Amino acid sequence: MENLDVIVVGELNVDLILTGVPSLPEMGKEKIVKDMYFTMGSASAIFASNIAKLGMNVGFIGKIGKDDFGQFMLKSLKEKNVDTSSIIKDNTLKTGITVSLSFLHDYAMVTYPGAMDYLTIDDINFDHINRAKHMFLSNYFLQPGMYEGCSKLFKRTKEIGLTTSFDPGWDPAEKWDKAILEVLEYVDIFLPNEQEALNITGSSDIDSALDTLSEIVDIVVIKLGNRGALAKKGNKVVKSNVFKINVIDTTGAGDSFNSGYLYKYLKGASVEECLIFGSACGAIATTKLGGTTASPTLKEVENFLKERQKETKGIVSS
Repeated sequence: MENLDVIVVGELNVDLILTGVPSLPEMGKEKIVKDMYFTMGSASAIFASNIAKLGMNVGFIGKIGKDDFGQFMLKSLKEKNVDTSSIIKDNTLKTGITVSLSFLHDYAMVTYPGAMDYLTIDDINFDHINRAKHMFLSNYFLQPGMYEGCSKLFKRTKEIGLTTSFDPGWDPAEKWDKAILEVLEYVDIFLPNEQEALNITGSSDIDSALDTLSEIVDIVVIKLGNRGALAKKGNKVVKSNVFKINVIDTTGAGDSFNSGYLYKYLKGASVEECLIFGSACGAIATTKLGGTTASPTLKEVENFLKERQKETKGIVSS
């Protein structure tokens, strides 16, 4: 088997994206949207596809049902050159679906988890993980089967010799179980968004959250939406602004940011360079519908940054 740059452990589901939504739904009323799009969903799969498109060799560990949605996910990942040999197909489960309401600068989602509830540490093929240089896990709170074994997964992965990264995702139950902090002890790069960071730490402001998380994790990167991103490594804090673009759909923008940031990290780049590259990938990803449709190739990101040199000056370090 071919060696991998990145192995992704995560959830798999399809997305139904509705755009041009006039407002959030109301009980007993019907809203008419302007367009819809059916595509590969799940933050983990979007990340895997996008970082593969940048040129990384990527493998995936997850679980799907033996159904049409599952076949669609496998086909979509294979088309993006993602190794799917460690994806488990279970004929007793259904592959999940997310319905996403896409607004100009935000989104609202409803998810049926299906098979993603049932991935456990016992399903993890560590021989497959051993083929890679780096492991990424996303949407911890959408994978309850992984709660108990997640810290063990990261610990063993570190012992094998891989670097690790972790995007927690939103907690639908909004309980923000502090067991996640035990996982962070074995994480090299933590990639929450602003609200996730505040809820996980119980902090009232983003600077306090950044300080708390950086006491556990070597590199903390907090995505701030249309206000850019904030990173801390050691005592150094770096802030990047967003690029000015015509936003069509924000679905998967954070996952595209992750792919760009980690691509540069695995190439040995500085935190500043990683933030710029990740921000460019996130910006480009919002120019079309879907989490992977607009994800750029390496050449497209390089051309984008060449054309936006003045905007890349918006990096502040302290």
